[in-house]
Amino acid sequence: MCGRFTLTPDIVDFVAASLGIAPSEVFDDRYVPRWNIAPMQEHWIARVEHEERAVTHATWGLVNWWEPSRREGAKHINARAETLESRRPFRDAFQATRCIVPADGFFEWVGDAKERRPFWFHRPGREVFAFAGLYVEARLRSEAAPMTTFTIITTGANNLVAPIHDRMPVILPDDDAIEEWLYPRQSSERLHALLRPASDDFLVATAVSTRVNSVANDDPRCLDEAEPETQGSLL
Repeated sequence: MCGRFTLTPDIVDFVAASLGIAPSEVFDDRYVPRWNIAPMQEHWIARVEHEERAVTHATWGLVNWWEPSRREGAKHINARAETLESRRPFRDAFQATRCIVPADGFFEWVGDAKERRPFWFHRPGREVFAFAGLYVEARLRSEAAPMTTFTIITTGANNLVAPIHDRMPVILPDDDAIEEWLYPRQSSERLHALLRPASDDFLVATAVSTRVNSVANDDPRCLDEAEPETQGSLL
């Protein structure tokens, strides 16, 4: 699964350029680096509008119009690639409202609840990349206006992630993959072909501070490297 992730660059133009997103005043005004993005929090997604990629603010946790409350989003922070077309919360979005989610890493944990040790999976040079995502704009019965929410698609883990977790987020490795994912009339067969684990050498794993265990902590110290014995525990 993917339950926390990061987007840490402090230069918004770098993030936009990495994902082929045109400059946006809204993005520039509201962008801040994040070291511990958690479910039900706001983040950014990019989608196609008028044949161009455009960025918008959205809440992590997909909520459709028929849901009883926004709390349902906590159940839909991830969508399994294998069941996108069979599960009602994701079926329509898979066909019509796909997006990318900018990130530069994600976390997984080892150990029991009292001694959870986090690992940060990221590019060797800490480059920005894109998760494959779905989004929905929906107004619930009790609401005056619609909200945009999103989910991150997961697939089976590659050999790097598998020692810690059997699932990982789908990463679109280059601009061609992003273009194919966002293309409105893309075939289902081609979309599913994109939903595969990242190559084993695409990411590296770093054991980091247990500060990231608490959603209250969101600062550069979350990525402080752990002691050497913790680093070695992944192998």
